[in-house]
Amino acid sequence: MTRLLIHLRRFSVYRGLTDLYARSPLARLLIVSIVPLLWILGTTVAPLAQMVLVSFYESFPVRDGETARWTLANYASFFERPLYLTAFVRSFVFATVVTFLTLLVVFPIAYYIAKVAPSGRRTRLLLLVIAPFWVSEIIRSFAWIVMLANRGAVNSFLSFIGIPGTPVELLYNNVSLTIGVIYLTSLYMLLPLYAALEKIDDNVLEAAANLGAPGWRRFLRIVLPLSRDGVVAGCSLVFLLVIGLYAMPQLLGGPGNTLFATTIGQIFAKAGASWPQGSAFSIILTGTALAYVGLFVAIFQRRGRGRA
Repeated sequence: MTRLLIHLRRFSVYRGLTDLYARSPLARLLIVSIVPLLWILGTTVAPLAQMVLVSFYESFPVRDGETARWTLANYASFFERPLYLTAFVRSFVFATVVTFLTLLVVFPIAYYIAKVAPSGRRTRLLLLVIAPFWVSEIIRSFAWIVMLANRGAVNSFLSFIGIPGTPVELLYNNVSLTIGVIYLTSLYMLLPLYAALEKIDDNVLEAAANLGAPGWRRFLRIVLPLSRDGVVAGCSLVFLLVIGLYAMPQLLGGPGNTLFATTIGQIFAKAGASWPQGSAFSIILTGTALAYVGLFVAIFQRRGRGRA
């Protein structure tokens, strides 16, 4: 490695870059951040900018020899049909409820792995929890269809223990969609929570216990405040993932619980002429979701600073 670096010093470009890196803090920042910046610009900003541009087109694609005509009608059409507004509101309500339920389900699991399980087994437990997520979303959706079908495992068990009214309709409604989405997004809640809980000093919990604090008080006064960053990160990730879900709502949901992302997909599937409208709806959904999550994060940070 040393010989390679000595060899590279023979080239003036390399010598100039290394000298600039050594002299200027701004140059060091640019050299270190140039690859991530290019990645973000190329994979995130550029597609969104293109979508914003298309959303103002009257038609897309613009034919050769024609001039693009601009319009706001694609955004105005969002308010013209109650079907769009209903699916939009339903998506935000559903994503909020599912995010909260995912937090309730995953928090005890993350706490057990981070604080209760022996330290030597934590990695294996994490791998055990993560392993199902190596399978694609589509396959996991069909697995839940098999589980929740009228002759599936759940209804067979309910019938076996004598529950009246079986088989229960569990598929293609809010029940199946909520269960499937919680299962799909639980990993994105688990990892931030585990990272936050694992950082909590065990000595603090032991000191509180020695001073007579019961378990519920240690949880409310120590664990929950110190895991706030993990809760905020996990909830933000899960919410943004749920608000844009397309495949699983198609497979597990029914016509009565269509989400807005599905509506956008149906618009894009019509024909190229509908792409401006689909792009406008995508920008509305993305902007509103980011503002919603930003408000959520700001509220939690303000409460955290107030308590500090």
